[in-house]
Amino acid sequence: MKCPCCGYENLPGADACEQCQTSLTQVNLQQKQTDIETSLMQEPISSLQPDVPLTVERGTTLKQAIQIMREKHFGCVVVIDDVGKLAGILTERDLLQKVAGQNLELSQCLVEDFMSPAPECSKAEHPLAYALHRMIISDLRYLPLVDDEDRPEGIISSRDVIAYIHKRFSDI
Repeated sequence: MKCPCCGYENLPGADACEQCQTSLTQVNLQQKQTDIETSLMQEPISSLQPDVPLTVERGTTLKQAIQIMREKHFGCVVVIDDVGKLAGILTERDLLQKVAGQNLELSQCLVEDFMSPAPECSKAEHPLAYALHRMIISDLRYLPLVDDEDRPEGIISSRDVIAYIHKRFSDI
């Protein structure tokens, strides 16, 4: 059975998609999809025109990472390892939950001690529905996009998805 969310071909009778964990028990193949559903399942994430991610290497101080986020007016930095692969993400939420009020010397703290390691990520060619699903079930505001070698090549935010839906369907 083909997953309506990510398109993965599951074994017949599966209750949930092996790739994205979407429930397959409520799938009605005869049900007519709305324009929004069709768009989300057919349009690739790349149609959001993802931003180039702000990246920092492991070993970067929190002070440096925060300064980059403030200068670029962006709510996260993607942390890469020494070969440029995705290692983690440091978001405003991480800063609020792990740093704020701790009376830390930010120039002495490293991003890898406060980042979310091995974050959810996607590829630009995956359908928008896949990205939206991952963002909802994992409570994410940012979703890094990686190439086939796990190197960050883009990033989308929940605001990007909302703006896309508004722009695409505001005349309905």
